[in-house]
Amino acid sequence: MLKKPTRKSPFAIAKKSVSTSLNVLGRIQKTASVAGLSALRVATGEKMDAELLKESFEQMGVTYIKLGQFIASTPSIFPKDYVLAFQDCLDATTPVPFNEILAVLREELGQERGLGDIFEHIDPKPLASASIAQVHRATLIGGRQVALKVQKPNVGTVIHTDLSVLHGGFWLAEKLVPSMKAANLAPILDEIRSRMMMETDFLAESRHIERFLGFLKQTGNTKITAPTVHQALTTKRVLTMDLLVGKSLIDETLGLAKDEASARQTMSDVLDTWFLSLMMTGEFHADLHAGNLMMLDDGRIAFLDFGLVGQIEPKSLQACFALVQSLQVNDYQGMAKAMVEIGMTHDKVSIDRLGEDLHRMLGKVGKDSQPESLNAMMLELSEIGKRHGIHFPRDFALLLKQLLYFDRFMVTLAPEMELFEGERLKMVG
Repeated sequence: MLKKPTRKSPFAIAKKSVSTSLNVLGRIQKTASVAGLSALRVATGEKMDAELLKESFEQMGVTYIKLGQFIASTPSIFPKDYVLAFQDCLDATTPVPFNEILAVLREELGQERGLGDIFEHIDPKPLASASIAQVHRATLIGGRQVALKVQKPNVGTVIHTDLSVLHGGFWLAEKLVPSMKAANLAPILDEIRSRMMMETDFLAESRHIERFLGFLKQTGNTKITAPTVHQALTTKRVLTMDLLVGKSLIDETLGLAKDEASARQTMSDVLDTWFLSLMMTGEFHADLHAGNLMMLDDGRIAFLDFGLVGQIEPKSLQACFALVQSLQVNDYQGMAKAMVEIGMTHDKVSIDRLGEDLHRMLGKVGKDSQPESLNAMMLELSEIGKRHGIHFPRDFALLLKQLLYFDRFMVTLAPEMELFEGERLKMVG
């Protein structure tokens, strides 16, 4: 049985404040240490390139891992070699000890009552561990099975400290190198801060899930589901959801790829739901890969992990759909027109020249189902856009990557399907 915590004394509160200050100092020291070692490697002759920077970022942890992922998903801003290097910036990290997870749970849920009054059992072994949080299976009093997404200790302090250091570094760089002002780094840092704060706010993720479940209820959709959130047991640092058990859609033991009719129906259900949700709510699940699509034992399909949700303006949305449609039929002029409509530019763009560039790019990259090919395609689209003076909106890369992922996902499960057909074609027309 888990022990009931005692109320914190003024001494305990003061002790926590001192601990936070020490965490800040320790974080600055670690950042300086890793940066110093990287500088030493450069001084001894190693080339300071994107790969070395990626290694340093992964050593420095959560903020820099997320920064690396931001670089990888924003090819319209960052240089090509850095975007490529950070495509595989790893976010699967070593779990923290279970007693540290329990400490967070006690702080977030166990102030008024003990954890033993809430949970019958919490599995010490995590189901998954990433830089910001790890997930544990648990049983509520009464027997209900739940998944606990628990933010790792001091993540907020680490991110705040790291972003402050980065802000100071950007400010110093602009002072020492006046030409750096032209790079306009402040908005980039603001965007990074905004995305990180979103990912560390599990209340925001719970709202995304609730909106999606509300959409399913409104449309009478019983084929798709998402985890039910236990709001009374959810805070900014703890997300409590019903535990869903099933298999990935591409799990060989599920056998979906061998049953053409079932595979086609499954993909239609997923795509119809995702497109209609986007059209009705203005939001889209931006990380719907195979690991986040699960076939449950009762035949329903679950959308998981709403930590990355994008938004896009209706005009850009229609143009993005047109871009993917043109891509499917090798209509390079159509792609060029769509890119101009999606982007923001003050210059007149030559559709013919842009179409020629796109033709060359697609011939070089090719169209296969490998993730690296998708990354290369995304990167080249942004590179060509930049060359023609096109600047894409904030979540364009997220949306296009998800659409391309769907397109290639169908190659595995339902190769005869079209991304835009039936009701979806009417939606985007």
